[in-house]
Amino acid sequence: MRNGIRTLPDCWGIWTHTKRGFFHDGRFATLNDVVRHYDSFFGLGLSVAVGGSDEAFPLSILRQERVINEQIGGQPVLVVHQPSTDTTTAFIARAKGTRLKFRAADTDATELIDEQTKSRWNPYGDCISGAFKGLQLTSLILEPEYWFAWSEFHPGTKIYAVTEPKR
Repeated sequence: MRNGIRTLPDCWGIWTHTKRGFFHDGRFATLNDVVRHYDSFFGLGLSVAVGGSDEAFPLSILRQERVINEQIGGQPVLVVHQPSTDTTTAFIARAKGTRLKFRAADTDATELIDEQTKSRWNPYGDCISGAFKGLQLTSLILEPEYWFAWSEFHPGTKIYAVTEPKR
């Protein structure tokens, strides 16, 4: 500490001491507890840049939605979240020039079905059966970021939100 201000060396112990839990004072028992805490306060999410446009997907929404079909930068984008492993993947949702829209074939989104051809896909963009069998979707890089950090460099980012169905 210098002049009453914490410096980086003062904070090293927070991340390195896990004997009594994460953080030096043992506030969190597991790394997932740390992530949940910061997600609730700082908005941990996954962000993607496509065609000059940026969109952020809060983890809290990904954990509920599983499969998201979105338009980003003029491109059809598929985002898939598997809750059992907290794994998220993203792709350009197009095969052989056909724009595709997907839905989960099971509750964990370990298999997907495209609405156009009813082909089956794994969550890593590989078509495993149907008209597009053997094809792979173009993958996108999802960046795990806290909103305050991402938005500093990408101020025009859209934040994905679930829209309520009209009654």
